[in-house]
Amino acid sequence: MKTIGLFFLSIKDYLVLSLLVVISLILIFSNDNSQVRFLRAVGVGFVGAIQSGFSAVPNVFQIQKENDFLREKNIELSNEVSALKEAKLENLRLTKSLGLKSKNISGVVIAKIVNKTLVQTRNTITLNVGESDSVRINMPVITDDGLVGRIVSASSNYSIAQILYNRSLNVSVKVQRSRVDGILNYDGAGNLVINNVPKSADVKVGDVVITSEYSNYFPAGIPVGTVIEEGNLDNLFKKVVLKPSVNFTTLEEVFVLRHLPEMERLELENSYLNKE
Repeated sequence: MKTIGLFFLSIKDYLVLSLLVVISLILIFSNDNSQVRFLRAVGVGFVGAIQSGFSAVPNVFQIQKENDFLREKNIELSNEVSALKEAKLENLRLTKSLGLKSKNISGVVIAKIVNKTLVQTRNTITLNVGESDSVRINMPVITDDGLVGRIVSASSNYSIAQILYNRSLNVSVKVQRSRVDGILNYDGAGNLVINNVPKSADVKVGDVVITSEYSNYFPAGIPVGTVIEEGNLDNLFKKVVLKPSVNFTTLEEVFVLRHLPEMERLELENSYLNKE
């Protein structure tokens, strides 16, 4: 109690002042004098103006919170839009897949590309299908647009395929219009070139090139590309450059044909070559 008494004693001046201020305010507000009424009105108006001004000032913290909420919602909506676009593209690709399977090509394994190279001289793609999916070495790889390449290695669940932009891959091809034959090969400098085309052969820019029946690795008639350049290489042969039917830059899904070379034919041809 002594401590409390000392505390009040130390602030007695403030208490007396506060009491006097309260009494003064009571007397002022209870007084009905015209001057007092004027001062009271001015005071009320002043306080009201200050409150109105503060209410007009935006709540910075509330606005920041709302902005964060709207930004989060915007990100969610953007992700949903991206997912819908991807679903649409996936639907288009699957529609093409069904269209391919309805054609006269049987024994197709649908595969997704999980890795690929396009900047080397021996480019490949890695597929998410393998021997457990009945994929074997030397099976052709295609899309609904045309020829992609050939399986060269396989494990239980994955496989690797050479693509047309691989210097190790040679393809027997034919000009669809004029039936001119040749061997397609990648020159390592960005061009798919048909070799061994005679200078007098009937080949024109715009001609469609397909796989020929001379290939034992690829079925005949698969689109390979379109002639974009044709000219004389030397006195005997033409230089024929192709644009591939398949867009390898955007390639995501492929089809592996369950087509294997005829071993009897391969053995016969190899045995004859070995005799020479």
